[in-house]
Parts: sequence; C-alpha cells; structure tokens
Amino acid sequence: MPELHVVLHPRHPPAVDTFLRGIPEIVLHCPADEEGVIRALNNGAQVLVTFIWRDAFLTPSLKWIAGTGAGTEQYPLDVLSSHHVVLTTAAGVHSDCVAEHAFSLLLALTRRIGESVRNMTQHHWGALVGEELAGKKLGIVGLGRIGEGVARRAQNWGMSITGVKRHPDQYQGCLTDVRGVDQMAAVCEWADILLLAAPATPDRRPLVGERELELLGAGWIVNVGRGSLIDEAALIRALRSGGLRGAGLDVTAIEPLPTGSPLWDLPNVVLSAHNAGDSPGYGRRWGVIFAQNLLAFAGAADWRNQVTGLPGGAR
Repeated sequence: MPELHVVLHPRHPPAVDTFLRGIPEIVLHCPADEEGVIRALNNGAQVLVTFIWRDAFLTPSLKWIAGTGAGTEQYPLDVLSSHHVVLTTAAGVHSDCVAEHAFSLLLALTRRIGESVRNMTQHHWGALVGEELAGKKLGIVGLGRIGEGVARRAQNWGMSITGVKRHPDQYQGCLTDVRGVDQMAAVCEWADILLLAAPATPDRRPLVGERELELLGAGWIVNVGRGSLIDEAALIRALRSGGLRGAGLDVTAIEPLPTGSPLWDLPNVVLSAHNAGDSPGYGRRWGVIFAQNLLAFAGAADWRNQVTGLPGGAR
C-alpha cells in the first residue's frame, strides 16, 4: 500500500492527536490552521480527520474523511458521494460523556448551581431554593445513544419520561412512551423539563419555537443536540420574561457564541462551549473506530460508521 498521508484538523477532541501519532503506518500532518490543512490536502494527502468542513478541503487526493464528531449536517453528503469520498463518523464514542453532561446541566438548573456560581464570583452569600428531579416530567427529543443514555439515568432518579423520535415505530429502548415529532407540542405542554439530544433537522429549522416554549411554561430546557434546534430569539424572550425558568446549553445557533449575546448574562442560563463530548478517554475510544476503518481503507475489513462512499471507494 502506498504511503498514507493523514491530515489532522487543528481543532480536534482530546487525545485524538496522541492516538494518531502512535500509528506507524501513516504519515501524520498536524497543521496549525485551516490554510495548512488545505495545503496538505492539495499536496496529496488522502485522509482528513475533522469535525469541521470547508469546501476547499475537497481535493482530488481526498479519499476518506474520518469524522471526529457524530453529526453530518456540516458535510455536503451528495458531493462527497459523487466524488467517492468515504465519510465515517464518531457516532457512539461520546454517548456516555454527553449524557452525563446533559444531566449536569439539568441539575445545575434545577438546583440553581449556575446562580450560586454567580453569587460566588461576587462574594455574595445567597441561599437559593432548588428543586428535586424526583417526580419531575422529562421530555427527551432524540433517542439515539445519547438520548437513551439520558433516559436510563433519569429513570434511576425517579422521573417520568416521554421520548420524541422521528420514527417512533423503530424505537427499541427503555421507554414505553415514545411519540413522533408531530407530538412536540403535546410533550412540551406535559413536561417540566425538555431535553434536546437530536441532530439538526434536514432543513435546519428549529423544533422548539415560541409556541413550544409557551407550552413548556415555567419549566427548563437543556440542549446537547444542535443549536439550530431552538429558535434562539424566542428562547431569549422566554428567559427574560420569566416564563421559562432556565436553559442549559452546550450548543448555540452560532458557535462560538458571539460576545454580545444576551445568553452570556442571563442569570437563568448555564452555558458550556460545545464540549459535552470531550473527555480524556475520547481519543482512545475514537481510535478503535479509526483503526478498524484504516483496515477498511486497505480493503481488509468492513467500514464502521460509514455515511458516504461506495464500498471500496477509498482504496
């Protein structure tokens, strides 16, 4: 097999670079910026490791995109397929990590930890009354590995749970009440907490807008899916009016979140910087998928988490 050149995007999850440096069969390029990524690909590199896409990355030599994220909405899937570029994802690598992070945001809201941290920075001793999760009604939108992980954890906390899934008839998991997206309004009206763990919609339109937030009422919302799932302007209005009690957001409509966004300063918001899936073990878990797909690239195994590209298209 010819020398295999792999380009690692400068923005990557923890320890992915460490894993790749330990593979003797590849020549690893670690450019400092995206211009360096483009240069390496134009110089003949065949593999790109990334969760970020730019059209300039599609060069004649590119044969395989080894995604470090689970989502695919950023990629031009039809274009990649027409060029026989294999795209694989990291689906499943960070399921437990994101489910735990979602739960931490949920607890930070209901126990008012975000407000306590703000008090701490001001040296203000303020007694805040939080609420218990036990007995609360949780609506989970998206029941992939992450949503299912949240559901299992929530059951252990004594919560009542309803799920929303695009194809509820295909669901096989721990919940007994799973509904279609057409039931979003009813779920919002029922729930105390709405938790989003779904990918972006195909047209990137929000699933949660002004109507859904009004129906959620004096509840809480957590988003570990995609920022486009929520109408952000409607969310800010609901938070400012006091109608919605709080929002825990790992993702926002624009990332990084602009410094002028009101979300930074609202006391009933807890933010994290789209890092729910990051942990020291990420590189090792992702590496298991990459190692199998490296064999697939050479024609010695089946592809794992393949989204585009014909079988054998990368060889």
